Amino acid sequence: MNAPARIELALAPTPIMKLERLSRRLGVELYMKRDDLTGLLESGNKIRKLEFLVGDALAQGADTLITVGTLQSNCCRAVSAVAARLGLRAVVAVKGERPAAYDGNLLLNRMLGAEVRYLTDEEFKSYPVALDAIAEDVRRHGGKPYIIPESGSNEIGALGYLECAVELAEQISHGAPRFDTIAVTVFSGGSQAGLLMGKQLAGLPSEIVGVPIAFSADHVRGYITDIIGKAVGRFGFAIDVPKTIHLLDGYQGAGRAGVTDAELLLLINLAREEGVMLDPVYTAKAFGGLLDTLQRDPKALGQRVCFIHTGGIFSLFPLRESLTRLLDS
Repeated sequence: MNAPARIELALAPTPIMKLERLSRRLGVELYMKRDDLTGLLESGNKIRKLEFLVGDALAQGADTLITVGTLQSNCCRAVSAVAARLGLRAVVAVKGERPAAYDGNLLLNRMLGAEVRYLTDEEFKSYPVALDAIAEDVRRHGGKPYIIPESGSNEIGALGYLECAVELAEQISHGAPRFDTIAVTVFSGGSQAGLLMGKQLAGLPSEIVGVPIAFSADHVRGYITDIIGKAVGRFGFAIDVPKTIHLLDGYQGAGRAGVTDAELLLLINLAREEGVMLDPVYTAKAFGGLLDTLQRDPKALGQRVCFIHTGGIFSLFPLRESLTRLLDS
């Protein structure tokens, strides 16, 4: 097996907590793995992926990390934080115009010293072209660039959640509940791909279920299959590409760009019921889908279910006006 390069960045293992009041209300043992606690500026699922992506960058002698995302991208913020921590340069390309005032993740990017390039909607649609142009500019000025794909989602980034599955298997072997289902938010599918690989390699007994929040189920399944195939080819893992990829479909709503009042109310209600804060763009949508599934059929996913909280709290703050309206109404 070709051992991938890795640098330790996340605060792990992350704890598992039971959502006591929700569990009683639903009649299911519902737990949460707190991957929102992998760090502060580095919080969320992206930092697990960056352990391998930045490891690969350093192995190649890179001094500049380049990535892309929306204006409030968690991945861009995590890359900016890691670059500052390691003394590297960061260039983040974000979709949208420069705002009059920085906020949320964008504010943190700037405070961490990242250079921000703003992309039009058209440029964002073909962002690999923009990233290649930025990389060429870095080379012209004597730098050594390394491009990190949107969300850190490729066969290298997926290794972060392969390791998360190994971590979960170890936690179960040391007394954590033997979960029937482990659920995770799915944008592109890299995290679920990693969990599915780790399930086989670590003997994780749980079913891995993804909740797509943007793309169609067919698109997500195709992407996950492709990522696992590439990882097997590149790293020589003795695993099979799963024939079945379990998704809770139908909860995409307006996709990651749109946040509804219902999603914000779910976020508020969970904060008040369990003292846990989801993010409005990713985890609130996925957790809402999980709750709807369990409310319809408490036995749908087994007796013990664990939701992996993949972070993103800083994207709350640009929604302060909508949240204020809901809190005061």
